[in-house]
Amino acid sequence: MNSPAKTTVLILALSAALSAPLSAVAQDVPFDDAAFVAATKTVESAPGRLSEEQMLRADVIKMVGYARGNYTAGGTLIARQVLDSLRSQFDITHTALPDGRMVLASINPETRGAQRAAVLFDAQRKVQALGLVNGHCQPAVGDAAPVCLPDTKAVLTVFLPAGVQQSVAAPLLVWARQLPSPLDLAEPEERQKIATVEYFVGEPGKPGWQVRDVPPRFPAILKPLLLPESEFNGSSSGGKIIAPAGLAGMPVRTASEAAAAGGAPVPDADMTLRSYATLAFLVATYTELTKGAQMEEQGGKVIFSGNYTGGRYKLTLREQGKEDGVFINIASWRGK
Repeated sequence: MNSPAKTTVLILALSAALSAPLSAVAQDVPFDDAAFVAATKTVESAPGRLSEEQMLRADVIKMVGYARGNYTAGGTLIARQVLDSLRSQFDITHTALPDGRMVLASINPETRGAQRAAVLFDAQRKVQALGLVNGHCQPAVGDAAPVCLPDTKAVLTVFLPAGVQQSVAAPLLVWARQLPSPLDLAEPEERQKIATVEYFVGEPGKPGWQVRDVPPRFPAILKPLLLPESEFNGSSSGGKIIAPAGLAGMPVRTASEAAAAGGAPVPDADMTLRSYATLAFLVATYTELTKGAQMEEQGGKVIFSGNYTGGRYKLTLREQGKEDGVFINIASWRGK
């Protein structure tokens, strides 16, 4: 997915908009803060958000997988935190480095740039590293707001592939020191400062769910349909919700949903995952995994229906939006 031939449309559009072809980047920019700022251009009329670009999203997942962490939000997917910090379409910046590399960056507009991210590409436009400015936010308890470090003690977290030296990510340290304009207006003693730089090797192979997430009564024969490269989202068993925890013990269907179902039985067990792969990729994957199943498109969903020894199943793919991934629900009913 990092192949130069598969460079994202947005990245190509950005290079064209800046009159900076991939093969012709500035070669005379010294590597320091002043020159970095001079080489950084704000992208006017960007064709979309960086966080929406499928190939860039795939690159982020390839770097950090479905691991969770406490950076801009507590206990959530690291990939989601990075993508949320690239959401602003109006604050995208592009920096051409003297060695042919490139930095693309943006901010989380809801934090005015206190949370922001950058992607470092090599000269062939393959992702080398990710940078995330954050406050090591801890999970919120109840209705309380998440607890994060103050702006004066901000953290730059750098994610690298295995085997890559930390020095490769040096441009991201320079990038992180440059404050977005809303933050630059704060009083000097209150301005954001990068107090800590930390490096982590991404865990692209780490699954986004654990064995304990699989609900009781879920058929073992269907477990191969639970893609490791996906995030656990919810489950039920025996007509009762197990997860998310806030809904545990409630009926799977409300009274109105049960009436609309017309007496159709609830699943004996079901599990919902979320993937940030493309819908087309998931359809191809499940076409292979569910050989013999019937596939149909229904109301914006792709549904696979099949049988297994002792029962039947339905697998539903539902694309939530450009930034929210694809929900995968696997439901099973035991035979009578």
